[in-house]
Amino acid sequence: MRFKIDENLNRVAAAKAARPETVAVELLAALVDAGMIEDPNDNWGESVLIATGPQYVSDVCAVLAEYLYDDETRSIPADVFDAFCALTIVGDGDCPHCGGELEFVETEGHELNDGDYYTPNSYVVDNYVYRCAECGEYIKTPNEL
Repeated sequence: MRFKIDENLNRVAAAKAARPETVAVELLAALVDAGMIEDPNDNWGESVLIATGPQYVSDVCAVLAEYLYDDETRSIPADVFDAFCALTIVGDGDCPHCGGELEFVETEGHELNDGDYYTPNSYVVDNYVYRCAECGEYIKTPNEL
């Protein structure tokens, strides 16, 4: 599990002065270790605010401050805390919405009029259509995953 890499994660990563890819995994692990999030698998697509449930703000700030600054006594800027609360938990798969695994459904394309009486027309693939096994979203991409 990890956090979705977006502008919110970039803001939190800038406060840590670390790469967003690293923060995406380590910060979620810190929340799980602290007992703030019970099972990340049940919270795919949810924000930190929803996934943590009813918690004291001071406890959440202590975990975040310890991760960001290696010290619980430093204060967290308001924009960083807002970005932290808006982080989205996703899986490690290809789905851009929840991080689930995508399953191939079909191809979309069109025929070229390059055939004749003996040869059929050529078929050109425009999009590959995938469906997420977790959230059910359909994703179209111009190339194969």
